[in-house]
Amino acid sequence: MTSRLSEESVVQALDTGWQSLIWKSPFSHKSSELAPKVDFTEILDAEDPEAAAQAVHRRDMYLALVSEGAEVALDILPLISAEQLVTIMDNEAWHDGKLVIHQAIRWLELYKDVGPEQLYVRFRQLDEEYQVAFLSPYIEMLDEEAYEKVSHDEQDKFTAMPCNTLWWKVKDGDEKVQDFVTSLIYSSISEDAAYIYSLLGMAAMMPPNEQEDLLTQFRNARLEEDGFVTKEESYQLFSPFSGEALYSKWKIDDRRPSEEIVASAANVLFLDTVMKAAMNSGRADPEAVDNVKRSFAYLANAVSSACLVEPDDVTGLTRLLVQTRHIVSFGLEVLSSGDVSKAVDILFTEYPKTIFQFALSTVDSIRQEAISGLKLLNSTAALKLEGLWRAGKFGSALWMIDRDFGDALGFEGADVLKGLFNRFPLINDEIKSHDGIQRTRFRPLATVGDYSDLLSSIRSIFPTPTKGELQ
Repeated sequence: MTSRLSEESVVQALDTGWQSLIWKSPFSHKSSELAPKVDFTEILDAEDPEAAAQAVHRRDMYLALVSEGAEVALDILPLISAEQLVTIMDNEAWHDGKLVIHQAIRWLELYKDVGPEQLYVRFRQLDEEYQVAFLSPYIEMLDEEAYEKVSHDEQDKFTAMPCNTLWWKVKDGDEKVQDFVTSLIYSSISEDAAYIYSLLGMAAMMPPNEQEDLLTQFRNARLEEDGFVTKEESYQLFSPFSGEALYSKWKIDDRRPSEEIVASAANVLFLDTVMKAAMNSGRADPEAVDNVKRSFAYLANAVSSACLVEPDDVTGLTRLLVQTRHIVSFGLEVLSSGDVSKAVDILFTEYPKTIFQFALSTVDSIRQEAISGLKLLNSTAALKLEGLWRAGKFGSALWMIDRDFGDALGFEGADVLKGLFNRFPLINDEIKSHDGIQRTRFRPLATVGDYSDLLSSIRSIFPTPTKGELQ
């Protein structure tokens, strides 16, 4: 049983495509932010700081606050809109699809530090479903008749409302929850007693999980607006894709290389060279550039479900962004034949998602060639590996390569295959040995040169007729 659980955990890590194999990009990531940078100083110095803060896209604001640290950005929190606050809750107050009040308290208590009235104001700005769902598991209410029936010791645990006909208490829980709920009730009574009477009544009467289930639907709809999709839709991004029409569409544009073409620096992605050319030439205004940057963030969000990354996992999303940008850069280079001017047109015409799928479909030709080679070693196992790949079960495919082909191919050969069949294609970059144990460090496939290197590596293992060369 332990061995089986160990295998499942390894397969799950391998299936994410970014967690298990060791990889590092050789490219600079100065342009790989999840979203345009939010300048808090500029907001605070603005003529109308509140308007400046609320003009920031709600998810951009959330990511900036997380990146800088909410405590550091404490001056910004009172300025944000209700919509921006709900976005924080949508990302921070959930874990594995379940509402977790402790993570919400971490943010809401920052408002209490600003002032007790801020806690009331901001809590009331949340969706009613959030308000009730946060309190429902922890609130117990008694009317006069019920209050008289409990023991004196139990009565001492309740606090009377201003009307002296209703009593409330926070159910047994940890001290942090009790302190938060108590502070919220007292601050709300001071500001609007009618509101807290109504809220506590609903919270005490609500069946368990009813509000959370409803809230989940609303949250999922908002996350979908930010590019987060269902697992089924996320897996679709890695499924077979016919890129012939897209390739033909841009191949027809047979322009001569323009003066805008510049040699990409050794440590700069082709994608970043294209973005720089677009801005320098004036062919894309700052708003259009920001929209393209955000579309890459949406792409990272879209693949996150398949890669087991939660919406609030900024580190995981950043790693996904790095991978998706590398693959799109490769696809852009193929479609444009390395012409930066043409690549600008492609980047500002096609969705990054489409270029991403085209790039992966291009690598599939090498994967098919590797399968053909493996069939000569073990036809049954090769067919099974092909089935796993076609079904998008990349973790199981990598596990099988180690188990069924490791001895025949050797350490280096097996790792070449693991990089090829990784959810995000990887290239063997460096092999290190420590205490007699060899480890491979990979790099993301990002250029036509990387494609050629990977193809050469596969053909050194399985000499076959040329099939996977780029046209």
